[in-house]
This record gives sequence, structure tokens and C-alpha cells, in this order.
Amino acid sequence: MNRPVRRNVVILFIDIVGSTELAERLDPELLLRILERYYDVCRSEIFARGGVVEKYIGDAIMAVFGVPAGREDDALRAASAACAAMTAIHRLSEAGVRLDAHCGIAFGQVMVVDRAGEDVRVIGDAVNTASRLQSAAGAGEILLGDDVARLIRGRAVLGEVPPLTLKGKRDPVRAWRLIGMEHGEPETDTIPLVGRAEELRRLTRLHQQVVAERRCGMATLLGVPGIGKSRLVREFLAGLPGEVTVLTGRCPSYGLGATYRPIAEILDSLDGWADVAGPTLRDLSSGVSEIALAVRSLFETLARRRPLVVIFEDLQWAEPTLLDLIEDCAKWLPDVPVLILCLARPELCDSRPSWSGTIVELGPLGPPDMARLVGELCAGRAEVVAHDDSLHRRVIHGSDGNPLFAELMLETLAEGADSLPPTIQALLGARLDRLAGPERDTLERAATIGQTFTADQVDTLYDAEPRPTATTLKRLQHGRLIRRGARPDAYEFTQTLTRETVYALTSKELRADWHHRLASTAGSALGDVSRHLVAACRLTMEVRPGDPILHALTDRAAASLIRDGSQALHRKDLPAAIALLEQGREMLPPGRAEHRSLAVRISDAELARGEATRAQAALARAEELLPGDRRNQLTCAIQRRILSRTGTPEELASFRARLTFRKRLTFREQVAFREQVAFREQVADDLSWCRFHQLEALIHTEAGRFAPADRALRSGLARARVMDDRYEEDRLLGGLCELVQWSLTPVEEGLALCADLLARFAGDRALLVPVLVTRARLLGLAGDLPAAHAALDTADAYARELHLDLPAIAAIQVRGLIEAMAGRHEQARSLFTRAAAALRGAGYDTPAVTLEIYAAREALRQGEVRQAATDLARATARPRLQLRGELAAITTGAAIASRGGEHAQALRAATRAITLLDSTDDPCLRGDILFEVAQIRRAAGADPTESARRAQEAYLSKGASLPARKVGDWIGDTCP
Repeated sequence: MNRPVRRNVVILFIDIVGSTELAERLDPELLLRILERYYDVCRSEIFARGGVVEKYIGDAIMAVFGVPAGREDDALRAASAACAAMTAIHRLSEAGVRLDAHCGIAFGQVMVVDRAGEDVRVIGDAVNTASRLQSAAGAGEILLGDDVARLIRGRAVLGEVPPLTLKGKRDPVRAWRLIGMEHGEPETDTIPLVGRAEELRRLTRLHQQVVAERRCGMATLLGVPGIGKSRLVREFLAGLPGEVTVLTGRCPSYGLGATYRPIAEILDSLDGWADVAGPTLRDLSSGVSEIALAVRSLFETLARRRPLVVIFEDLQWAEPTLLDLIEDCAKWLPDVPVLILCLARPELCDSRPSWSGTIVELGPLGPPDMARLVGELCAGRAEVVAHDDSLHRRVIHGSDGNPLFAELMLETLAEGADSLPPTIQALLGARLDRLAGPERDTLERAATIGQTFTADQVDTLYDAEPRPTATTLKRLQHGRLIRRGARPDAYEFTQTLTRETVYALTSKELRADWHHRLASTAGSALGDVSRHLVAACRLTMEVRPGDPILHALTDRAAASLIRDGSQALHRKDLPAAIALLEQGREMLPPGRAEHRSLAVRISDAELARGEATRAQAALARAEELLPGDRRNQLTCAIQRRILSRTGTPEELASFRARLTFRKRLTFREQVAFREQVAFREQVADDLSWCRFHQLEALIHTEAGRFAPADRALRSGLARARVMDDRYEEDRLLGGLCELVQWSLTPVEEGLALCADLLARFAGDRALLVPVLVTRARLLGLAGDLPAAHAALDTADAYARELHLDLPAIAAIQVRGLIEAMAGRHEQARSLFTRAAAALRGAGYDTPAVTLEIYAAREALRQGEVRQAATDLARATARPRLQLRGELAAITTGAAIASRGGEHAQALRAATRAITLLDSTDDPCLRGDILFEVAQIRRAAGADPTESARRAQEAYLSKGASLPARKVGDWIGDTCP
């Protein structure tokens, strides 16, 4: 052994009870003779079972089972040695002296140092645990750690003891008393006997129904690792007609923000996919909804050519966004024959109780099925040519109905092992220990790369020539530890558990260095750089906490996580964004300035998910990590007001004063100000300014003051551009675009902004929908109704395809406004009613009332006075109205009164509307209300000219030529 290695071993401690009392009352020569016999019988029993005595500690003996190579039954050997040694010690007697001993046995991962000419050294927590168990054991008692008990269960008689509080252990330790050894075969009748024929029939029937009915179906195979999920799927696929297209994607148990790795794997395996997948799937960098739509479109296109089966493996490791995508496909794929087949461990149902589709749960195989399986496995291996009843029985009983266990046990036994491995961990560890040095070295490097790897990637982890990669990969393939991957240059571990075991048993120091190197050579796969950097940091911190590179390495890892998280946030993959940003935040040490910007982004993402409490918690965490930082405190205070959508003019003034030093300064602050240090820091606080302007715009918008809201957003946009912060800039541009519908910004200028944003967001339909809705409203105001409807048609299609509920409602509302401008009042009323109902269903009651008032106004314009009055009364019964809703309610009520001849009441209401109108600068709203007032005045016999001309001027100031022209025509008819 040229270097220390990690290994799973079993540690045995045995010690004499009462040795101090013996030393006190016995002559040293007699004591020496007794101890020598004690040492001899213990050594004899340990060596007979393949153990190694690591050291003598006073009267205690420490033995190790698993060096220089692990075996499947090391725990069984250690337990047997302890029982035999205890019996032998009890037989020892000298001059009436009867000896007794107590033992402790533990299993775990340790570092083993075995250099030529030196004793073997074993270092790890398992050593301490075994020692403490031995100390806790009574006379003649053997205590086992829980892992050891699980390893030998079925071959030993065990008695559970209460959890032990052991010295040096933080938590109580579960332990078992070894009562005796059983020499028969382990029992198997505690495991339910379940075959596979019925599950195969269920899958076949489901696929036949999918094809016959031309619909999408989904089934999920659930089972523990190695139980036969993949085998069942292979048997199912073998029975399918030849024209069926089969696609497979695997969810890795590792990888940061790797939401779409299975989709990328599917695309890699699909020849000529570019002609049907489209640009969105080429880099998977669009928004979540956009990617989901593209995947559905790909599956639909393929299924229209021939029936399609899509397989997702290891779905228990999938991120929530991918699970949403799969369920979305199952729900929304149109009339095409697609079967989605998911393979997962039972944990999937724990994390996703509402998971859709048919659930097929696989239990352990019964002995008859296991016998047939073992026969097939033996027939398929050249190393096993003879029928050996004894070997068959050992595999059938030892695998506990798990086909993977059976397969690996056969391979191990064929390589020369002579005992039955009791668990998969011990089995794999023993098998790996028997690999030749080059194969083990190559496998360790491959495991560090991941479940899938290439020969070139493995080569980069060798420092010198010649590199044995090509030769050893062939040998590892022959040994069925790895196989060819989907890509021509790729390999993959045959079993995920194999990769996990190899990785866990590789030196952490080597892994740290290899991950560091891989981070510099990783490709463009999502999350690869971050994954390797995070692993390098964690491992370096564990084994070299004082390493001078650790600080820079942690910075790189945090920056990479934050970068990946920001990209996920940009594409609206909120679960992945939050996870990545939070991990990046926790890797940064306290006091780093980046905590401030991270806080607002995590807060934004949580708010977008509807998690207001978690959004607040992100700000509190930033204040913990930046204690006393005034700029961070200010940013967080502003963000809290954005979250609550509240703020008074006094609060705005206070925030502005803190940003511009318009406040009373302490003596120390005056000194800093004179030195221009604190002043420069405050003036340069672009992030706080940016968020302040967003808050300012929000408050002005809620109050109907759109000109100052517009100025605030533009000021914030300037700050974002100074920071070169694309995230803040996009947020502000989106807000500014929506605001131009109501602000003083002329229609032509608003349309130009829409055109710029349509180009900027071209790859993401989720961001395009609100821009298209705004564009439609502006085109309607400009009189281009066909173009307005075309923009709404596109926005509506995108919103429905991507299931964007609120933008879809906005499109209906704007279509109603355009229909009203065109004089199609029945259609407008129907659209407003639909939009209001949808808003109520989504929990937005206040804006829903406004649309209900608009619907009542359209009923009145159709001449349905009584219906309008009823609808208006029902809508205005709500306690709170938006400003535009209140104005529309007043003028509509006045118009209804006017129709009934109550002109004095109508004029009083019109005057009240004019007064209230002074609180808003929305030119189109002003035009709408003033025009309504003009019509009320004319009906009452009063002069409507001033109100009508003011309405026309308001429309013209916006560039709203269509309503302006309608008012002009009305003035011409009224005042010739």
C-alpha cells in the first residue's frame, strides 16, 4: 500500500474486567503469565478469522477486520472472534483466578496506513466508538454498534439495549448485545414475496391503451435501490413494437442547479433532434415555462411520427422544476401516443405526495423468482459455468430479494470470495478492495467526475505519463463496473451505488485536489463548475482546514453558485435559484458585501413563489451576516417596504435623507463627511438607490401618480446601468413597460420601448407576454386595432401554452378595453366579466371590482340601465376600491341617475369625480372620466364643451388618437 486509503472496516476492542484489582492482589510473575495466556487466546481467535491486531493498550486489544483488504463478512468474522475469545478467556484459570472480559465492536469508514516495515494504523471515529462500547459493556458482555448489528442480523442472536451515552459522543448511541452466533442460513420469510409478471402486464396494458386512445399516460415504478426497476423496464421495452421511439433521461444524485440534465441527455441520444427541438432546447437557458413548452412540443412532434416512450430514471433526485415539467407534459400533451415512465425510490412519494399517474411499487423478489434470476445471471457469466446448489442458495438467501445484490454477489464470489456478504455496502467495499491498483485508481478518478464520465476527463486527473486509462477502462467494462454511455465517448457506472461507494472510499485529500482541477476543466454542463468547487471547498476544509488556498477557493465556489443561481433566477427557475443563491450565501464568510445583493435576490425569488415569510427571512439573514452595516440595513429596510407594498411619504423622505445625508449627523459622521469617506460610500450606494426608486414607483403607482412613478423607475434604471446589473435592469424595464400604459409617456415612445424589450426578451415568452399586452393597449389607443388584436392573440397563446394565469387575465382585460374603444360594448362587457371572475378566483378581489364596474358601464352603454344599476350596486358593495374603479363607479352611477332624469344628482356626482380626478395624472383615465362628465352635463342641459375639450387634450397629450378622435367627433356633433 503506497498511500493511506479510506476503507470500511470493523473494529473490535476486548479488555479484561477488573485488571486493576488483579494487579493489586497478584504477584507480577503470575499476572504476567495470566496476561500472556489472555493475549494468546485473543490473538489466536482474531487471526483465525482474518483479523489484524492493530495495537495493545494496557490490557485491551484492538483488532481490525478489513485490512489489508475488505471482505463481505468482516462484521460476522469480528463477532465470531469476540464470542470465541470470550469463551476461551472464561476457560483460563491459574491458582484459582477466573478471568472475564468485555468487548465492543463498531463498523465505519477509517483511514488505513500500512507501510512496509511498519505496523498497520487505523484512524477514525469507528475506533473511538468501539472503545467506548467496550467500556460500557458489562462483564462477559459484547456490545455492537447499530451498523454491525445490521451487518450480521440473520446470523446472530441479538438483544437491543437502551441508547448509550458514551464519552465523547454528542448523541446517544444505539447498541445491541451479542447473545450468540447462529450457524444456519439467514431467514428470508420476513420479506413479502412479490413477482414481476403482474407489474409487466400493467405496463403493457397501459402502453396499449395509450396507443389505442392516442393519449398521454404516465406510470412510476417505485422501489428501493437495486430492486429491479431498470430490469423491469428493459423487459417491458423488449416487448414493444419496433416502431416505438424510446427516449431516456437520468436524474443524477449530484449537480447544482442541474434541473435539465435529464432533458439534455435525452437530446444527446436523439439523432437529428435539432429539426424538431427548436432553439430553446439548444442551451436550456430560457425561462422555466418556455423550456416546458419546448419539451412538450418536442414530445408531441415525435409522437405524431410514431408512438413515444419517455423514461426518467432516478426521479427521487429530480429538482422540483423538472417534476413540474414532467407532470405538465402528462397533463397537457394533446392527442398523441406518449407513455412517460418514471423510475424512483420511495422517497419520491415522501417529497411529492400528490405525484401523478399510475404507481407501480416493486417489492423484494420471492425465493422462486430469485432462483430463476440467479440461474440467468450464472448463465450470463463465463466465470460461472457449473450449477452449484450451495452457491445458489447463498446468493438467494443473502440478497434479500434484491436483484442488484444477487448480481453483485455472484460477481464477487466468482472472483474468489468464500463467504456471503450481508449488506450492499460491505459487498461493494469488498469487491472494490479486490481491484488491481490501476483499476482502483481509475475508478476513483471516474467516481470523482460523476456517474457519467469520459476517458479524457479521467486523463486530466493523472499527473504523469503513461496514463493507464484506456486499458483499465476496458478491464472495468469487462468486470461490469462500468459500461458505455449514451454518447460515443462517454462511460457510466453500471450502478449508482457503485459510484457512490467508490467515491466515499476515495481519499478526501485526493478528491479535494481532483475536484479543484475539474472545476478548471469542466465543460458547459449546468452546475458542473459549482459542483466541483463546492466539493473541493468542503473536502479541503475537512482534511486541510489551514490550507492557504481555502479562502480563494471558497470565494470561487460562492461566486460560481451565485452566478448559477442568478441565471436560474433570470429564467424563472425559482426553486433552483433559491437553493443555489442560499448555498452561495452560506459559503461566503460574514462581513462580505455580496450578502446585501444576495438578500434582495433571494427575497425577490421567495416573493415570486408566494413565500412572503421566507422573503423577509432572507433580509434578516443578511443583517446577521452584515452586523452594523448601515448600507445593508438601509437596503433591507427598503426591500421590506417593497415586500409589503406599503410606504408613506414620510418614510420615502426618511429613506431619501439617509441616502443623501439630509439628516442630523453625529460628531463622528461629521468628521467622516468632511473627509469625504462616508459621503462617497453613501452616494455610491447604487443598489439602495435602485431599490428606493422601485419602492417610490410602487407607492406612486398605487396612488395613481404615474408621472413621478415613471421618473422613479427611470432613475432606478440609470442606477442599475451604472452598476451594470442586468437583473435589476430587467426588473425596472419590465415595470417601466407596464407603466407606460398609464403614464404621461407618449404612445409612440411607449411602442418604441416595447419594440426594444421584445428584442431583448426574444428567447423567453414568459417575459414577452406583459410586453405584448402593453403593446396591444398602446396600439389600440393609437387606433391600430388589427395590430392590437394580433399582439393580444400572440400574448394569449403564449400565456395559455405556458400556463401564465395572471398575464392571461391581463390580456383579457386589455382586449376588453380595446373592444370598448371600438364601440363593441357587448364583447367588452363579456371580457371584463371573464377577467373579473378569473381575478377573484386567483384571490385578487380589489382589481376584480374595478373590472366588474367596467362591465356595468358597458351594460349601460348597451342601454341596459336596470342591469347596469344592479351590477354596479353589487360591485361597489366592496369596502375598498381602486382609484380608477372609484372614478368609473361615480361616473357610471351618475349616468344611470341621468338616464332616470335625476340630473341634479348626476351633476353633483360629476363634480365629485372631477375633484377626485385631480389626484391622478393618468392621461387616458382623465380623458375617460372627463368625457363621461361631458356627456352627463349635456344630458342635464349644461355646457359640456370645457369637459369635452379637456378630455380631448388629455388623450392627445398621450398620443391616444382613437379616443381623441371620438371626442372630437362628439364635440362636432354637439357644438357645431
